[in-house]
Amino acid sequence: MLRYIVERISDGAFLELELPINVSSAGKKKCGPGKFSGEIMPVVEAYRYAGTNALIEPRGTFIHEEADGQIRGTWIVTRSEFEGARWRIEGAGYSSYFNGYPYEGEYWGVQVDPIAAARHVITYIQGRNASNIGVTLTGSSSKRVGTDSDLKADAAKKVMDAKKKAWDEFAKPRKTLEAEVKKISKPYDDAIRIMNRDRRILFDDYAAAVAAKKPKATIDAKKAPVDAKDKEIKTKRDAKAKATKTRRDKIDDLKITEEPLETAFDAAKEDYEAAKDKATDDAGAWKMLWWDTPDAGKLMTEAIEEAGYEWVEWSGWNADKTKILKEIRCVPTVGRKREDLSFIEGDNVLEVVAIKDDSADYANSVTVIGAGEGKSALRFEVGIADGRRRTPVVIDAKHLTRQTAVENLARVELARRQQKLKVAAVRVDASHANAPRGTFDVGDIIPVDTDGGWTGRRVFWRRIEEIEWIGLETADLILEDA
Repeated sequence: MLRYIVERISDGAFLELELPINVSSAGKKKCGPGKFSGEIMPVVEAYRYAGTNALIEPRGTFIHEEADGQIRGTWIVTRSEFEGARWRIEGAGYSSYFNGYPYEGEYWGVQVDPIAAARHVITYIQGRNASNIGVTLTGSSSKRVGTDSDLKADAAKKVMDAKKKAWDEFAKPRKTLEAEVKKISKPYDDAIRIMNRDRRILFDDYAAAVAAKKPKATIDAKKAPVDAKDKEIKTKRDAKAKATKTRRDKIDDLKITEEPLETAFDAAKEDYEAAKDKATDDAGAWKMLWWDTPDAGKLMTEAIEEAGYEWVEWSGWNADKTKILKEIRCVPTVGRKREDLSFIEGDNVLEVVAIKDDSADYANSVTVIGAGEGKSALRFEVGIADGRRRTPVVIDAKHLTRQTAVENLARVELARRQQKLKVAAVRVDASHANAPRGTFDVGDIIPVDTDGGWTGRRVFWRRIEEIEWIGLETADLILEDA
């Protein structure tokens, strides 16, 4: 038996236990939200709510699919529209709620499990006003990420700033005297500047006479005003020195008393520069910061991928069937290899299997570019000599802020693009004994036995990326490389 249950998100109340709806797609996806779509049948019991949000409210309602007492999927309604007597409903897996939701907190993880960082994001978002959708993120890994190097750099900067402040405070008398010296010196400096300009004119005239080998008397006559101007400049400089001597002597004495403070500041600055370089080298803490305008869904996914884990939505009844639990389950690998099941074209595979050899998706060299600008952007290239001409592809992954994540994506993408013959999707009869409903799920690696046509009969081991249920016993399996 298949039924659809409507739950109001705000208080968990079940508004309808058997929603009369023709479902065209009820999907579940590995590492992502599945899709839901259907059309509510025009029966009086349901249509009494038509045109209101009392039953179905986008972003305010869950639809659960129950098959023989087991919750098979949960979707948050994203669209409800009417066209004449037709009432169409669309939804997405509840993890979609976090996609596009801005993270507005501050998180500094030191030697933290990336799964714990992902859990923090989900918990934080649901702690915001009117944002709790009752989802729990489960799982843990042995990996630890984040160092305290940037925290140490921040601490070192505070020490440096404190040393600078102490030095600046102590140096106020000296700086006051220096300002007085500058003020007293200004009219002297202005006069000396004019004298130097006049001297340059006189000297150029004298130098021209020397270059032209004028008579000695002429050269001496040209040199005399230069010498006179030199004396005038010296007299003015001596007057300036005399006018400022007392203050300059005091400044020199104060500088000597400041030396310990200056030395302490220089040492603190050196410590800060070293700590800052260390933080740059190892990236410091696992950071999630509101001023980077991060997307909560991307933060969650990046953290889980950093652990080398996958995730999947799970929903099911609690023990007394009064509440439907919703979890994002993080595990090393979703699903397993299913050598006990068969998916055979002509038996439980209902339609002719399309086998593709699409060079448009092929590559034997992959470059991934992560976060950062210009030459400082994270980058990793990986390739393989497979006998074909070099076919490179560049992947823009600016959301990846860790070098390890960039490298992992490059390797995964190369492996995916190396596959030649592929089966992308099959439609399955889940009432067949080869693979009955409930025996396979997303993440499972399954054998697809095809007639193959010109390729001959062959078995492809493919991984279920997504399942779209059509009714109780028919499923479209979206497949990816195993």
